[in-house]
Amino acid sequence: MRDRLKTKAEISEEIHSMASYLPGMIRVFVPSSALNRVPSGWEQLHPEVKNSSNTTDRESNLERSVRRSKRTVYDLVLCNPFELFATFTIAEDRYDDQKSKEKIINWHHNQRARNGKFQYLIVPERHKDGALHFHSVIAGYKGKLKQSYGPREKPIIKYEKPVYEFPEYKSGFSSVQEIGNEKTDRSMVATYITKYITKDIENVTYQKRYWTSNGLLRPITEDNPDWISSVKPDIIYENEFGQMLIFSNLENKELPEYVKLLTATGKYK
Repeated sequence: MRDRLKTKAEISEEIHSMASYLPGMIRVFVPSSALNRVPSGWEQLHPEVKNSSNTTDRESNLERSVRRSKRTVYDLVLCNPFELFATFTIAEDRYDDQKSKEKIINWHHNQRARNGKFQYLIVPERHKDGALHFHSVIAGYKGKLKQSYGPREKPIIKYEKPVYEFPEYKSGFSSVQEIGNEKTDRSMVATYITKYITKDIENVTYQKRYWTSNGLLRPITEDNPDWISSVKPDIIYENEFGQMLIFSNLENKELPEYVKLLTATGKYK
């Protein structure tokens, strides 16, 4: 007799906390009620099993997707050595989302072909008039930059840093600034760029809210870490979905050595 197909509840693992090990920081999400996670690929192997839950889903799929995108982009900015923060506007076809997106993606691809590979992460922002412009963080760019000038040929300075532009960008205007080397510099850029990931960006071609080059580093994650019950977090954020615990004091003697190692490397060994 054929074995009975196990239900999702039987095959799933209860997740009570999820830790992300970022460079210089640990973030732990503690949901208000345990989450159930099935093994990777299980749902694809068993499409006949419908997704059901006994708990009330207080977030729509769209809200959950936006929150997940924000977290991913924030983590990517922190985990990778981005050196430049750039903004691009579109002149022609600026109200055509698909064409605008293609121009930005193609420019990054063409620059990699002409000047050597570099890493990037792109996030679109919608103007009040409905047009798009784009923010990009870039690492390892070997192409040309030139100083931007304002009225009376005065060099443009913003936040006490010079503003440059890409002379090879011809589809509109570009603005480029260097990202500082301090941890706070990267955090500020991450916070700034994620605020543009919103619900109204879902229709920017196939519901993608950001685009990246291949091979970007992501934080190491761990489900149900056993150390969090014995270490006091430095910051606690709380909402209706649970708590976010932030551990920023990595000199804390209560932290296990493997945790300190993961936050120091910021990548998988």
